[in-house]
Amino acid sequence: MKSTGLLEARKMIAYARAEGMKVMVGCMTETSCACTAAAQLAPAADFCDIDGNLLITNDLFEGMKVVDGDMVLPDRPGLGLIKL
Repeated sequence: MKSTGLLEARKMIAYARAEGMKVMVGCMTETSCACTAAAQLAPAADFCDIDGNLLITNDLFEGMKVVDGDMVLPDRPGLGLIKL
């Protein structure tokens, strides 16, 4: 959300790496849809704070989850989301 999308986020990560910087991927208070999209960038990051979906009670999607402190992505096509 903060980078306007995944493509721009990848560009920001590439620039940060070229400058020798560490990378953190985060989120705002948002549904599992946005958090699951952000989680696709996790392998390219040094730190992740993607738990905004845990802070809402009206999440309309089932996607990535945090299980025992580990981020678990759904094993389904695309982002792997299910509309609840």
